[in-house]
This record gives sequence, structure tokens and C-alpha cells, in this order.
Amino acid sequence: MRVFSRALLIAICLHVLGEGTGQAETCKPAECWDCTTPLANPSSQSYWHNCSDDLKNCTVKDFIVTIHITPTTVDEGMTVTVNCTHNIPNGSISWLKDNELQAEILDEIFQIKHILKKSVVNCNVKSTCGNYNSTFTIEVKAPNNLVVLLICVGAAAGLLILFAVVMKIALKRGQAQSHARKIQRQQNMDNIHSTVNTVTSYY
Repeated sequence: MRVFSRALLIAICLHVLGEGTGQAETCKPAECWDCTTPLANPSSQSYWHNCSDDLKNCTVKDFIVTIHITPTTVDEGMTVTVNCTHNIPNGSISWLKDNELQAEILDEIFQIKHILKKSVVNCNVKSTCGNYNSTFTIEVKAPNNLVVLLICVGAAAGLLILFAVVMKIALKRGQAQSHARKIQRQQNMDNIHSTVNTVTSYY
């Protein structure tokens, strides 16, 4: 008799535990279910508190979380705006970037300022229907050092050419001024000789 009582007690405990486990896994609010037969009273909370037989023709809705970003590859240093959309009733959003919780961001839009490297962004949506998430990897393009080098070389060459042109103009101007001074000196000498000859002839 004692053995039978113990076995009966164990059976009752297992039954109770089994019901509790099933309720935790399957009993959700009516808006979480997709049913082939309409629920008798969709607004009733009994579908959450008790596993109703009406739910045997129901499956949990296929909720979707999507991350939107355009373009998917960005330049280093850009500001990136990420948008998370979902169709989950009463869902609350949280964001992770490279597995770090962004506690201050609680809405659908997450902005990353001056992105410097490849980043993994995760949008989590928590609700009474369950927890859902979507992950997206943002690729970052490093600056093209060859292009930068060519631009610098081109700029330096341009400056050298400009300097050479300026120097050439200055040199020509200097030569012209020197020639003009030479002619002026020659004229002055000729004037002096003419004056001397005139005085000599007078005497």
C-alpha cells in the first residue's frame, strides 16, 4: 500500500510538471496564434493562462524581424543609419553592436557615427509571443591609399610646374631689365663722349 501511494504521488507530480512545462512552451496570447478555426473568444486571456483545446488547430505565427541598411557596404568614417522592422505585437526592441548591448537605443532606428571597421548589428525583439532577432554585418571600405598617393604626386608635380613657370618668367624679366640697364649705360657713355668731344672742339 505504501509503495502504491508513493507511485501515485510520483505520477501526480510528473503530470503537474508536464502541464507546467507545456504551458510555458505553448500557451501564449491569442494574437500569437495562427488558427485554421477561429478562436471562440480571441480577447480572452485564457489562452495565456490555460492551454485551451481550441489551440490544437493553431500554430504560432511566423513573426519576422528585418534589418534595413542601404548601401550594405559603406566608406570608412561615414555615419550609418540602421532600421529594424517587425510584425510582432507589443514587441520591445534592443540593439547589439559587436555583441555589446546598446542600452540607450530602444527604438527602431540605430545610428552608428563615424564607422571605422566591419560591424555586426543585431536587432532583438522581445514580446509575450517569444523573442526574435535579426543580424546584419556592415562592411566598411578602407580608403584607397593608391588613389590618395596619386593625388598627392599630381598635386606636387603641379606645384613644381607652377614654380618653374614663375621662375622662368622672373628670369626673363630680370634679363630684360638687365639688358635695358646695359643699353641705358651705353647711352650714358655715348652722351659723355659726345659732351667731351664737343668741349675739346670748342677749345
